Amino acid sequence: MGTDTGWAISNHARDALERCDLFQDLGTEQLMEIAALVEEHLLEPDELLLREGEAARYLFVVVEGRALAQLEMYRSWLSLGLVGPAETAGWSSLIGGLVYPASVKALTPMRVARINSKGLALLMNLNPALGYPINRRLSWVFGRQYQAALEAFRTNG
Repeated sequence: MGTDTGWAISNHARDALERCDLFQDLGTEQLMEIAALVEEHLLEPDELLLREGEAARYLFVVVEGRALAQLEMYRSWLSLGLVGPAETAGWSSLIGGLVYPASVKALTPMRVARINSKGLALLMNLNPALGYPINRRLSWVFGRQYQAALEAFRTNG
């Protein structure tokens, strides 16, 4: 899985972390610290990456494949949009969310980088040069996904 450059993850996962909006402002050494927290997982189509109401313990970065974020409403599902390569799911685990507010289901075979949120939060707190840029980007991701969810609700609601 590792490479000859000291990375503890696959080249595909490394590329996804480097391209991920959440980590755009970080240097190689900081990304390597985060990579040490990564566990890579494979999912099959229709498998849930995360379930609405489940304890929010992980942040996921999509390495390969696509998933659909959705919210259960009145015995049906409201689509919140697609999640694809280098995008995140489960970001609520970093902002004090106790549970995931929506489900994310694989549409294609997927590979994801799963990051323990407590470990990442500890890194962010111990190293503000890593934590501040992630929090700034997290606010941007939250705002973008919030706007997309509102648009989905207006369109489908």
